[in-house]
Formats: sequence, C-alpha cells, structure tokens
Amino acid sequence: MSTTPPGKDKGIIPMTTGVQIPAAVGLAVLIFISITGNAMTVLAYLRNKQLRSVYDLYLFNLEITDLLISAISLPFYTVYTLMENTWPFGHGFCVVYLMCDFTLVFQSMLLMLIISIDRLLLIQMGPSYMIRITKRVAIAQVAGTWLFSFLMFCPLIIAWDVYVGNSLAEDMVCEAKFMHDSVVVIIHAVVAFIIPFVCMTSVNVFIYVKIKQRLMMKQAGNIPVSTINPDNQTATAAPKPRTDRNENRRHLKAAKFLTMIVAAFWLFWSPMAFTTVLISFWDDCLNQSLYVVFYYLVWVKSSVNPFLYAYNSPRYRMNFQRFLSCNSRHQFRKREQNVESAITVQTSPD
Repeated sequence: MSTTPPGKDKGIIPMTTGVQIPAAVGLAVLIFISITGNAMTVLAYLRNKQLRSVYDLYLFNLEITDLLISAISLPFYTVYTLMENTWPFGHGFCVVYLMCDFTLVFQSMLLMLIISIDRLLLIQMGPSYMIRITKRVAIAQVAGTWLFSFLMFCPLIIAWDVYVGNSLAEDMVCEAKFMHDSVVVIIHAVVAFIIPFVCMTSVNVFIYVKIKQRLMMKQAGNIPVSTINPDNQTATAAPKPRTDRNENRRHLKAAKFLTMIVAAFWLFWSPMAFTTVLISFWDDCLNQSLYVVFYYLVWVKSSVNPFLYAYNSPRYRMNFQRFLSCNSRHQFRKREQNVESAITVQTSPD
C-alpha cells in the first residue's frame, strides 16, 4: 500500500547512477516474475477443468488480486521510487492509484482469511460441506470482500484528499495523506494487519488441532468413518481405512499449505506494519530508504504466491511446466493424464 512515509526527506539514499541502475534492474526482474507467475496461475485455472472447486475459486480470485497488484502497484511505485519520490502522472491518477493499491492489498488479505475459514468449514462440516458451501455462496463471499475492501479505504482517501487539499503541484508526491495521522495509522495497522493475522493464525492452529483429534479418534474407532475429498470436494460414504488415512493426509497437506501462506504473510507484512506505527509517532526512528524496502516486501508476497501454488498442487505445477516448456502438446497431454491418474489413485477408495 503505497504512501510516502512521514519525514520522507530524512534518510533517503540519493538515486545516483550506482544506486539507480541496480535498483531498476532488480525491480524490473521482480515485476516480470510477479506478473508472469500470477498470469500463469490464472491461465492454469482457466484451462484446467479439474480446478473448479469452491477452494479453487477462492484461489483464482487471490491470483487475480495478486496479478493486479503486480501490474498496477509495483510498476508505478517503481517509477516513483527511481525518481526519488517524484510522481509524474498527475494528481488525479495518484488518487486512483492509491485507491486501487489499498483496495487490492487489503482484498488479498481478506481472501487468505476466507481460504483459511473455508478449510476449517470443510473439516467441521464433512460431507454436508459441498451442499451448503456452493459456488454461488463463494461468489457472494468474494463479491462482499471486494465491496468491503473498496469501502474500507477509498472513501477515506478521497475525503482526506479533499479535506487536506491538493499538494501535488507543490512537491509532486503521491501519498495517502491519512497515513500522517497517528490515530488513523494505528487503526489501519489493527484492521489491515493485526486482526487478519490473528484470525488466520487462530483458524489454522484450530485446523491443525482438529485434524490431530480426528486422527486419534479414528485410530481408536470412536467416530463413524465419513469423508470428503478436499481436492474436488466430492463426498464418499463408508470408505475403507486406507481411504480414511488418505483423507487425513490431504487435510494435513492443506493445513501445511495454509501455514505457508500465513508464514509468508507474517514475513512480508510485519516489518511494514510495525514501522508504519513507529514512524507515525517518531519520524526519525527508521531510515526512510529501509522503510521503502519494507513497502516493497508487501508486494513481493504477491510474487511468492504462485510458487506456493506450484509447490502445493500437482495440477498447477504441471501447467506451469507446460507454459515454460517447448515440448509438444501431445507430450503434455500425456503428462496431464498421468497427473490426473495419480491424483485419482490418491483420492479414490480401495
């Protein structure tokens, strides 16, 4: 979420040629990787008919959000950074840019929270999950988060800009002016970081505990055997013990994937969140160039997500290999069939 930090002229590393060229190359590579990776995940969803579960729909919207962050937030702020916090695109576009940036980043967090809650509901509800959590419900949830993300920041950006006035003509900066208010900054940090992180962490810990409890109870034979496949969300009745073990392994795999997402969220978001609060009270507590690096870390997370998808899902991994390889369609069709066969074997009863 781009903003020029308070005390923005203090501690900024001058953009000499020795700094500007490596920074430009590094940021260009980051933008390319981020856009390419997220574009491939979107294409993988669109071309693979097996990726059509409610869970995949949530991931698809997260991919779209990350792609927009990579195509909007990163490129324009890169120009802004390389020009030493000089905004050349005009005041009107600055307001639009800030609205897009804040909305997209917050939407990304909300979708990660929804995905975590969705996995918990899958474990809690069992076979009734696919009846109650339909694609129509998922679409309504995603639409609701987009509306909430827009209303969370956009009216504030516009209202604050009107209240403070247009200062762009004077210093050519593009900043969310409300980020200079200490009270607003604290509220922003609590709502946009602390609450989502605490919720995601709590939900994922609860998921892990529930899976462990199910394993122990099923081993003891204290609960009836009833499963639902978390990959395609199809219910199975009275599976054999091996299938039951496969289900728990799939739940554990999903829980590990969510843990990686939460860990990435903490790693890339916490430096910016904490330093934003500190700087709002003490302008000189942090070198401002380091603060800009922390802002980029928030966007770097969008470039990391495609790698997490490929690591977790053989279908995404296979599609990535197809996009990056020069092999013939026939060869990849054969590999795709092998991947689907392997997944079928892992998820089918004996």
